[in-house]
Amino acid sequence: MKRISLISLLILGLSSVNAQTKSNWLPEQTIKHKGISSVRVSPDGKKVVYVVRVLKTIEGKSEFISHLFMSDINNMNTIQLTYGEKNNINPKWSPDGKQIAFASNRDGKNNLYLLKLVGGEGERLTDLKTGINDFKWSSKGNHIAFTSADAETEDEAGNKKSGNDWYLMNEKFKQGRLYLLQLNKITKDGMPQLTALSKENRHINSFSWSPDDQWIAYAHAASAGVEDNTLCDISMINVSSGEVKVIANTPVGENQPLFSPDGNYIAYYNLDEKGIWGGTTSVKIYALKSGRVQTLADTPNGPAELVGWSSDGKSVFTLEPFHTSSRIFRLSSDGKQAIEWNTAMKGVLSGLELNSNGTHFGFILQNTSIPQDGYISSSSSFSALKISNINPELAGLPVSKTELIKWKSFDGMEIEGLLTYPLNYEAGKKYPFILNIHGGPAGVFNESFIAASGLYPLAAIAENDIFILRPNPRGSNGYGLKFREANHRDWGGGDYKDLMAGVDYAISKGWADPDKMGVMGWSYGGFMSSWVVGHTDRFKVASIGAPVVDLVTQDLTDDIPGFLPSYMEKQPYEDWTVYDEHSPLRYVQNVKTPVLLQHGEADIRVPFSQGLMYYNALKRRGVPVRFLVLPRQPHGPVEPAMILKTAQTNLSWMLHYLQGKELGF
Repeated sequence: MKRISLISLLILGLSSVNAQTKSNWLPEQTIKHKGISSVRVSPDGKKVVYVVRVLKTIEGKSEFISHLFMSDINNMNTIQLTYGEKNNINPKWSPDGKQIAFASNRDGKNNLYLLKLVGGEGERLTDLKTGINDFKWSSKGNHIAFTSADAETEDEAGNKKSGNDWYLMNEKFKQGRLYLLQLNKITKDGMPQLTALSKENRHINSFSWSPDDQWIAYAHAASAGVEDNTLCDISMINVSSGEVKVIANTPVGENQPLFSPDGNYIAYYNLDEKGIWGGTTSVKIYALKSGRVQTLADTPNGPAELVGWSSDGKSVFTLEPFHTSSRIFRLSSDGKQAIEWNTAMKGVLSGLELNSNGTHFGFILQNTSIPQDGYISSSSSFSALKISNINPELAGLPVSKTELIKWKSFDGMEIEGLLTYPLNYEAGKKYPFILNIHGGPAGVFNESFIAASGLYPLAAIAENDIFILRPNPRGSNGYGLKFREANHRDWGGGDYKDLMAGVDYAISKGWADPDKMGVMGWSYGGFMSSWVVGHTDRFKVASIGAPVVDLVTQDLTDDIPGFLPSYMEKQPYEDWTVYDEHSPLRYVQNVKTPVLLQHGEADIRVPFSQGLMYYNALKRRGVPVRFLVLPRQPHGPVEPAMILKTAQTNLSWMLHYLQGKELGF
């Protein structure tokens, strides 16, 4: 008998809602769209390698599988470099451009492999039990440095097998360490010689080589304690002698060290002095000879990503959110200038990477109506050249219009949002309306492709004659530090009013039917959605994903212990009142709106107990509520079947309450 994948079963079991809807963008269709990542230009600027992710059925189970592709920079002569049913990711060119190193789980854990472009199979370079986190070639190509987490010891394995695997919380945890792979020294087993570089018991998360291959600069946890893993210092280690020099160790944290082309400077990120979540960062340059630190010019939002040095060493490139788009800035190394480098670009740019010679960028570009693909640009001036076409079947399919709208909030602050129209919109007609709230709170809705696979199937909803508003209320990223900090000690205050002002604006323009409105959101969007239904009966339906509903228990059980105290500016035991007053659970007695809850059982960012508390409270009050539990899933579902089921239930739930269609689950 022919085996049927789990996703196929889900498709066969779709609700009559979906079966009756003629759509190009149903969740089971969009999840099949290919994804792209790691667009990297060769050192000579003539070729590009990238990763394409596809959905495959393997032994009756649907999985996402990634493979490497290579093409000329004019999108000609595209070839697939890897095959099979295992993942191949993170390709990086050797300095001479003749080889590509990459990570693959083809033999178990993610290990390092080497592919020679003259032909042949990938050669295995490491045999690790925990796998590779990240790696980088040395300038001469003789060495590769990489980070990998501590492996399970024999005693730990034995204790687990015997059931004697108790542990003391946070006293022994696995650190990420720095290793050196010497490609020019082969051991008796035929593998390159492997040496552990980092000696201190502190987690390492980013690093870079000096041009002369003598030093590696790396960002590491401020201490061996798990609480300090989010606050990094920067040191550098001599590859030959093991000598360690401290570069930066302020109380707040530094990250992403990058050597200048001449090896005389190290650029890095520095958090602001407050050290707050959602705060700003600056780029600093450390002079190795003098020890002098130069702070570079500010940018509108505060840099989000340090990309690399210009080839002449006179500036560094950064990438940051800019309202609903993204911007590249070129910061002069003397600290005097911050020049917006891709001013004319529309859409959202991500995954920006500079090749080893500093001549070309590789990146991913998309907008609300065009799906993501790989692009490159010269580093001398920005011009996006498309180098892939991973989803040609999507060309020409109708996509609902999305436009940027603005409105004034209660205090005069201007708020932006993205409004997606019903596919067959008729002017003057009122439509059902959904308020979609982003996570974060320092997240941002941007101009990404609305028909991409995700938890909220925007294109499919719009095809069913529904407006969708995705606002960026105060607290969102992309609008500067003052805007980002405007919700401190005020979750559910000004940000809630920003959202309601956007709803009122949509109604005043004649778009939204005030009697047919829904609200949905995940994480902080789940917090705000549960806050909304506890403070107004305006919404006929709600879908709430992984919500923070009780701030005290959230702070004391999550994996980011400094997060809520940063926003509330106090620890819970220092100010119980502010945590209590801003917890949606305290207003559950007001809820009348039917609620769909969704939560991953393995979520440690917003622990599963948060969703469970809200479900039990609503259930006991007799509020119509369903709870979609996602086994094995972290803060957002990662397995294809779980992503699909989440999107399907969201679509069915909204269409049921807003359009009276049959509920499919």
